[in-house]
Amino acid sequence: MPISGKLNLLELLQNEGLELTLENLSEKVLSAVELKDNRVQVVGLSIAGFVAHLYKERVQLFGKSEMDYLETLEQKDREKMSETFLKEAPVLVIFTHPEKPPEYFRKIADKYKVPLMSTTMTSSVFIDYLKGVLNRQLSVYTTLHAQLIDVLGVGMLIMGESGVGKSETSLDLVMRGHKLIADDVVEIKHIPPDHLIGSCNEMMRSLIEIRGIGLVDLQQMFGVTSVANEKEIDCIVRLALWDEKHHFDYERVGSSVNYYEIIGVKKPYYVIPVRHGSNLSSIMEATARDYLLKKLGINAAEQFETKLSEKLKKFGGK
Repeated sequence: MPISGKLNLLELLQNEGLELTLENLSEKVLSAVELKDNRVQVVGLSIAGFVAHLYKERVQLFGKSEMDYLETLEQKDREKMSETFLKEAPVLVIFTHPEKPPEYFRKIADKYKVPLMSTTMTSSVFIDYLKGVLNRQLSVYTTLHAQLIDVLGVGMLIMGESGVGKSETSLDLVMRGHKLIADDVVEIKHIPPDHLIGSCNEMMRSLIEIRGIGLVDLQQMFGVTSVANEKEIDCIVRLALWDEKHHFDYERVGSSVNYYEIIGVKKPYYVIPVRHGSNLSSIMEATARDYLLKKLGINAAEQFETKLSEKLKKFGGK
């Protein structure tokens, strides 16, 4: 079941990439405040008293435009506008370079217990960094029993019943020069609008379980290029046993594209029948190449059907 990520204000403050400084309150107070919205709002007209569209659950950015506006007012009006804004109790206000909260602004923020921070980055730069952090930390995530491999730059999520050969296929792919992201359990985050980022639990990073051998550390065995920390999932492959007892429909021509949905995001879906002696690593490479070709608009099945249709028209016209 999908789970929403968590991030408190102290964790945000401690993110070195954001270059944040705490301007009031205490770190203990910050640790108790959870962020719930990954969207960011520029203070804008809220500092002029129009707070009808102020979403207090979102981080508020206070930049040069807002400060320039306040400086056009007399001191009593500055305090009045600041209080009108701060009494709405936004979850966090961040001042972007070169601005810092004035003393009167800090006092009013303390009164309403509104956390203030500042960053060394300008608004236009900082907002992209902040959105990236919030999207990753607050994104919905889930875990799946699968393998995640980077094959020719394509993030392939390999699923299938226990014992079908997922780990052995992954090992073979690594020996061919591809990268293992996760073995057995894949942690998947949804990054809006339609990105699925797969990663491995920290304890199992670079490890793979091979029946009869046990845990194998691929990084020590094949080098640092054999593993990676995370990868966007581009397509999903299900390995399915195929014999006299197991029968199912699978693509013969490939003219239709099937999709598999994870956390509300659909990705191209391949079902590969597995028999004893199947060369699955070669099939995985072919699948990755097929995905890349289709991204470029090259579909072998459609080209075949077009040629066949033209042949039939010629034949029918005779």
